[in-house]
Amino acid sequence: MKADFDYTAVPHAFIHCLHAQCPRAAECLRYQVVLHVPAEHHSISIVNPSYTPAKGKECTYFLPDRMQRFALGIQHLFDKLPHDDAIIIKRQMIAHFTRSTYYRYWRKERALTPDDQEYIRKLYLRRGITDEPAYDEYREQYVW
Repeated sequence: MKADFDYTAVPHAFIHCLHAQCPRAAECLRYQVVLHVPAEHHSISIVNPSYTPAKGKECTYFLPDRMQRFALGIQHLFDKLPHDDAIIIKRQMIAHFTRSTYYRYWRKERALTPDDQEYIRKLYLRRGITDEPAYDEYREQYVW
């Protein structure tokens, strides 16, 4: 976790974990966030302290403590594409994400997750476009 971690970025309903003896605590976002809870927060949501995963099973609450690259803005996504390809890809995106979500991406009201970016990359490849999709900007953040 970044040394300058800002706890205000943590969603209100995020589930924390207090299991310090967990073998993966050092790499689990749920545990690492607990180390940064400000004293002003009188209560937080936590995993039941008596919960332990079954032998040989992964913890269902584990979240890797790593930031991912989110894309913000698609205003220039089609600038370098042939017009026919741009129209088809835009229609496929609206069908997949819904019209309102598509325009939230366009207005930078919502960031595209790595999975969303991969979906768009595959749309490009299906049309024979090998260039990477061009987003307006990128932001490193946690997947809550």
